[in-house]
Amino acid sequence: MIPISVPYVLDVVGALDKLDGVRGAATAEAIWFELFDARSKLQTLLNGSVYTPYLRISREKGDLLISSISKVLDRPDGWGNPVDPTDAYWITMRVDQFRLVFLSEMSTLPLFLVQKKENFDVPLLIDQGIGLFPASMPVKVPESTADAMQAGKALAFELGTACGFHVFRVMECVLRRYWDHVSGGKALPKPHTIGKLAADMENKKLGDIKILESLKQLAKLHRNPCIHPDVILSVEEAIGIVGITRSIIGAMLAVLPDVPTTTTSPVVASSPPPPPPKKRPKKRASP
Repeated sequence: MIPISVPYVLDVVGALDKLDGVRGAATAEAIWFELFDARSKLQTLLNGSVYTPYLRISREKGDLLISSISKVLDRPDGWGNPVDPTDAYWITMRVDQFRLVFLSEMSTLPLFLVQKKENFDVPLLIDQGIGLFPASMPVKVPESTADAMQAGKALAFELGTACGFHVFRVMECVLRRYWDHVSGGKALPKPHTIGKLAADMENKKLGDIKILESLKQLAKLHRNPCIHPDVILSVEEAIGIVGITRSIIGAMLAVLPDVPTTTTSPVVASSPPPPPPKKRPKKRASP
C-alpha cells in the first residue's frame, strides 16, 4: 500500500506551467531556474517516484521534454545568449504534449478516498492499528501486534469481515497468555478456540468468572457465526466487535505480567523469570 501525494502531482504540473514563459524569454539565464526545476522534477517523477511503474505512455513524452530542456541548460555558449526560437518551440510544444498525456494517465490510476469511520482517525487506523487495543497489549502479548495492525487497516478500508477476523485472532493471542497465567503453564486444551478455553477454565475453576462469561458470550454470539461464509460483517458491526473484544482483552491484560524483553525472540514465555540462584556463603579458613 502506497499513499498518494496529491500536492506532489500538482507541484510537477505547476513546474511545467512555468515553462510557458519560454516563448517570451530573452536569454536562457532569465528562465534558467524554471528550466532546471522542471527538469529535476520530471527526472524524479519518471525515474525515482512511486508513480514510475505506472507511467508508461507519459515516459516517452517526458524523456523528449527533458532532452529539449537539457539542450538549453547545457548549451556550451553560456546562458547569456538569447534562446533559440526553435528550442523554445520544442520545449513549449512538448510541455503541452506531456501535460496532456500525464494528466490523462494519472486519471486512470485506481485512487480512492478513504472515509472517516465514526471517531477513528483514518491515518492512525492504517499506520497504527494497534491503537484499537489497550496500550499494554504489545508489551504483554507481543505476538498479537501483527493482527492488530491488520485489523486497523481492514477497518479503515471498510473490510468489516476481515477486521473481525483479525480482531478475534488478537483475542485468541491474549486468551492463550491468560490461560498460561491462570493454569500455571499447563498445556492448552484442544481445539484452541475461545469457547473451548473458556469452558475448560470454568470447569477447572480458573480465572475470573466475569471474563469467562464474557468469553462464552463472545464466542457464541460473534466468533462462531463469523467463521461461516454466509456471514458478512458491516463496518458498524466490526466496530462493535472491536469494542466488545477490547473490554475483555483489557480485563485479561490487567492480570497478566509483563513479558521480559530479549534480543533473540519477540515472543517469550509469559511466566515470570526464575529467581537468581542464592550465593553460597564462603567458608572461613580455619585458624
